[in-house]
Amino acid sequence: EWRDCTELTFEWADSYDTKNWSRLASILAPTVRVNYASVNNYRNDALPADDFVEMMSSPGFLGNPNVDTQHHMGACRFRRVGPDEIEGKWQIRAAHQRYRDEGVRAVLLTGHSHATITLVYKMVDGVWKWAGIETDIRWNENGFDKMFTGFEAGEAA
Repeated sequence: EWRDCTELTFEWADSYDTKNWSRLASILAPTVRVNYASVNNYRNDALPADDFVEMMSSPGFLGNPNVDTQHHMGACRFRRVGPDEIEGKWQIRAAHQRYRDEGVRAVLLTGHSHATITLVYKMVDGVWKWAGIETDIRWNENGFDKMFTGFEAGEAA
């Protein structure tokens, strides 16, 4: 099971970094729990998977073609929280770089986040799926707080 969860984690991070939104959609549980309070003040305990993909791929968030990311996953530990649910606590460094525009790859802004995240994995129809995230940012570097422009987030439940 830990291998399945580790593979889901790689697919999640790499789908963000490659902006492969269909790949992201393929690993998600039907609803996901999102607590990005320390990133953009967004929280939703039962977000439909399609809405999660739409949020992440938004031009004001990771879908911005002028923003590149690299989510470096570090050490982790897993714990079973139910017969069909596992939580993984991961160290992460998320590097971000924004360019002036698509044609000119001149760097406008860099911003990196150092955090631990809790990822949720759920068994759905006999297959482990990515089912949630909670971030705990330790510190940010450079202009991380200015990286995502035009993203409207808020409290949801």
